[in-house]
Amino acid sequence: MVADRQVRVSGPVLVTALAGVDTSAGPVVEIGAGTGRVTEIIAEVLPGARVLAAEPCDPMRAVLTARVLRGDLRDRVTVVAESAQTLPLPDRISAAVVFGVVNHLTPDERVDLLRRLARRLPQGAPIVVELMGGTRAQPVRRTRILREPIGGLVYEWWGSAEPVTDRRLHWRTTWKVLRGDELVRLVREDYDWELVGLDELAEETGLRSRLLGPEIGVLTT
Repeated sequence: MVADRQVRVSGPVLVTALAGVDTSAGPVVEIGAGTGRVTEIIAEVLPGARVLAAEPCDPMRAVLTARVLRGDLRDRVTVVAESAQTLPLPDRISAAVVFGVVNHLTPDERVDLLRRLARRLPQGAPIVVELMGGTRAQPVRRTRILREPIGGLVYEWWGSAEPVTDRRLHWRTTWKVLRGDELVRLVREDYDWELVGLDELAEETGLRSRLLGPEIGVLTT
């Protein structure tokens, strides 16, 4: 559900960012591939590309693996379980897509990841990054982020956030599954969210930046 919304908003921008990429250098690396909706876009816009899709979350990776069994994706997409911090990278890559990940990393972790990716890219090849939440921490009142009826159930995603520092939020999120007024299932998650802008990423890593949309930019050597 969240991935569907992400694809609607970010998919066209990603297509623009990847247009013209030379895939002969190596695979396209996708960090935080989730359930594979963005993976499908990468494979569609770059029909000759091999894709290394990394997703550490077991349930998401199971859906991702099932998705890439279809058609020619099973021959082109390699699914691995490593996180952004632990993923061994190929010697050479054609491009990188880092959606929904950078804000989960500490400043040192994000710089290390982006520099490791950049060292393996041809001159001018893109690292496409998605950044969310702005650059200054503001409290977020508890609000319903998403509501989606599926069959006889309704899925709701609620969230609130409090600043830890002026550049970090602590999020508390809740997934609810409802059957009418009955609560069927409740899942809670807490995590920190590091706020950073594209220009700051460029300054930290020594890369060039280009903003393509409100939450998406490209970093290049």
